Amino acid sequence: MRQVVFVVTILLAALFSVSFTGCGGLKAAPPATVTPTRSTVAKGRTEDDMPFPARPDMVVEPCKALPADFKESPIVEFYGNFETAGVILEMPASIPVDRVGNVCLFLNVNGQWDRVHDMARSGATRNWLGSVFWLKPDSTYQVKVVVYDRSTGQAIATECKSGQTRKEPVLPDSPKRLYVATTGNDANLGTLERPLRTFTKALSIVQPGTTIFVRGGVYYEGDLQFAKSGEPGAPVVVRSYRNEQVVLDGSNPALMEGSAWKDEGGNIYSCSYQGKSYNLIIESRKTGQMIRALPLRTVGEVRKRAFDLARLGSDFAKEAPQLDKNGVDAAFATDGTTAVAALPGPISDYIVHIARSTKGIILENRNNIMFDGLEIRFFGKEDYSAGAFVFNSSDILFQNCKFVFDDTQIWVKANSHRLTVQDCSFVDALTNYPFAILKNDGALCSYEAGAINVDASYSGRGMVIRRNRIQNLFDGVHLTPWIVDDARSQETDFYHNRILGCLDDFMELDGFSRNVRVFENYMRRSLSGVSVAQALDGPTFVIYNVLADCGLTASTTREGNWSYPFKTNGGPGADTVGSGPMFFYHNTAYTTDPQSHAMLVKRPIWIHLTLKNNIWVGQKLGFEIWRRDPSPMNWDYDDLFTFNPKGSLMYIDYGKGGDFKSIKEIDAKYPGFMKNGINADPMIKDQWVGDYMLKDASPCIDAGVVIPGINSMRKLGKAPDLGAYEMR
Repeated sequence: MRQVVFVVTILLAALFSVSFTGCGGLKAAPPATVTPTRSTVAKGRTEDDMPFPARPDMVVEPCKALPADFKESPIVEFYGNFETAGVILEMPASIPVDRVGNVCLFLNVNGQWDRVHDMARSGATRNWLGSVFWLKPDSTYQVKVVVYDRSTGQAIATECKSGQTRKEPVLPDSPKRLYVATTGNDANLGTLERPLRTFTKALSIVQPGTTIFVRGGVYYEGDLQFAKSGEPGAPVVVRSYRNEQVVLDGSNPALMEGSAWKDEGGNIYSCSYQGKSYNLIIESRKTGQMIRALPLRTVGEVRKRAFDLARLGSDFAKEAPQLDKNGVDAAFATDGTTAVAALPGPISDYIVHIARSTKGIILENRNNIMFDGLEIRFFGKEDYSAGAFVFNSSDILFQNCKFVFDDTQIWVKANSHRLTVQDCSFVDALTNYPFAILKNDGALCSYEAGAINVDASYSGRGMVIRRNRIQNLFDGVHLTPWIVDDARSQETDFYHNRILGCLDDFMELDGFSRNVRVFENYMRRSLSGVSVAQALDGPTFVIYNVLADCGLTASTTREGNWSYPFKTNGGPGADTVGSGPMFFYHNTAYTTDPQSHAMLVKRPIWIHLTLKNNIWVGQKLGFEIWRRDPSPMNWDYDDLFTFNPKGSLMYIDYGKGGDFKSIKEIDAKYPGFMKNGINADPMIKDQWVGDYMLKDASPCIDAGVVIPGINSMRKLGKAPDLGAYEMR
């Protein structure tokens, strides 16, 4: 096991404590020395106070004046989201793919063509995909695509297209209204004075254009389905009435009290329970703290308070099976007729929430539906459970909603287009789970899916996830399908989100990742950052993100797993095809984990990887690659740094492929790698409190390179700054 310092984790826990915990307190490992000197903690600031790496004032205005050569093309598609657009060129049949060189993309700015980021071929298709950033909602833009000959460099095709970005969603003020209240009656008319009693009744009589206002209270309902869809311009809306607290609760109220459970001694309790559940939460009557009980395979393991590690093989032969030695205070299991729970104290000290419903809201072949101001919690009975399930349903909006302790919060599948999730919060307590055991045991059900889980079979487009807060989940989000994807591009945007605590990955882009854009997010504390294992076909854009403190969860501090800001190992196509084109620009990856790498790539197989204007900081080592020959990389203008004066800056194939101590040595072996990069302390303002902006004296200021369409509007000095923040 790694010998790691725990002072950092304890400090962060004290600074940013919340009332939701995992299965017990983290266990401190033997101390070691952290190299950086801790600065003074900012007065009263928390992670939620830290600024996003965003420039809201930076918008490309649409232009009515058209360039002289503009002519609409039938072979170019412009797919607009709110603040971005995807551009898809189907290469003309007359042009052989092997003849194609650069495919350049231009945007109409003030009546002139302004070059933005080049397009990239998506997998083995004849489609070239590009992305345009920093656009204005509900606006018309024009683009031009120019294809150049690989050999001659001459233009061999020019195609133009006009397109529209999406309007911002607005809840309509509809005269068609229904009201629901815990004091109502389903025999009522559903007026404000005579409200209905249940969601179920309201959804059974809803018509397009209806707004359902729900009064405050807890509604023990689930598996809710809509009788009808909304229509364009006449959506169905479900919202809280005047911001009253509305809770849709999937637990069984009959099993909340300890009197419903049989005392088996030793704080082991059982009750009659039909089916299986992965979701049991105990709520302290004294403090309100919620603890997620760990789901085990068998009731026998619960009664013994120990894992049956024999089924996991010889790798676990030396592991301690006792739950408490794996950071687990509460556990439970079901066997089809009985639920058994092992609690940290008498059941009378807790309110017990065990799932009665599989899903909260089911949207199957339903369109144009909006949700606002709901709390959806404790759903997790049977497999494929979720707070909300979106299947073959388009133009769905979740905003200002709170998802609490659901197995998966939002599950998206099949042909579901233009799903928008904004200004929501997702809360769980999974960061202290025994990571290695659960990853190998398969007992997680759908916890690993994260706040938003894109199913293995998904052909939707235009999903936008923005301005959300995600805290203490196993994985933050999973955004890509990996089995079936019939869409030529995803056009998925994930931006302005705050992810605080993941046992494993901040996000998974493992699967078909065609025009997936991850930008301007703040993410802190995980095992690994962005998983691209494998981001098939491409292109994938990861730009202007904070990826901080990878390595400061139980999966690393207690179990000794290596942390890294992006992950390429494993997944479909890992040893054959690998990821499609990936572009990492202006990310700040900084960790205080004393055993950390600045970057770690186990299986470096990809079509092409571009890294520019990033900051990569590790405490023990720089960039480690396990294989001898990395796949093609365009790597320059980054800051690669380790605080360990004896640590390698780049370490390949366990040293057999090279052990480099300086950028000069790296460039000599791999010409072009980091030719204009730097190896210096980036001088972060305050890594301990989570402020990753640069100090005025930082060597990263004005050290970057202009990247068309990415940073050309952002730079404030003579050149762009490295990392996620532009300082001056």
